[in-house]
Amino acid sequence: MRPCIGLILAGGRSQRMGEDKARLPLAHSDLLAWQVARLADCCDRIVVSGDYPEHDAVPDVLPGLGPLAGLHAAALRFPDAALWALPVDMPGLRPERLQALRQQAAPAFYGESPLPAWFPDTEALAAAITAMLAAAPRELAIHQLHARLHSQALPALPAQEQANLNTPEDWAAFRRAVAAP
Repeated sequence: MRPCIGLILAGGRSQRMGEDKARLPLAHSDLLAWQVARLADCCDRIVVSGDYPEHDAVPDVLPGLGPLAGLHAAALRFPDAALWALPVDMPGLRPERLQALRQQAAPAFYGESPLPAWFPDTEALAAAITAMLAAAPRELAIHQLHARLHSQALPALPAQEQANLNTPEDWAAFRRAVAAP
């Protein structure tokens, strides 16, 4: 059985948020630690895409490609593994949804949201991204990656679970929802 690597995608610039999303305070720590804890019991190893020295970080081999760069770096670093990719800014996702992804034999994601995603073969993932980068014109979207890998689209997630925290307003709404009884 392939080892399961949990990848938290946290290498973005957080421009709309105005500060590093991964460092937003949550549950006596920060959003990044929240997401790492969510995968802790599900993976053989958890790594973070981005510059976070307190975590097992995977630097981008090809910077400037967004989440595709994080997926590529992790796939190269962990050949012959399975990879769970979870954005740092999707903290509303329920753990059972992550487990449902892992049950898939083929790459999988939810509805129209290309992340979170499950990639059961990092060698195939790395090869697909390499082919995308060589394509003319270059293919740089996660949707294109899923098409290339023939990923399975599971039913869409409820809105509150697939919401990305991109702005201070999104963050405030999430904090209110977490605090509500």
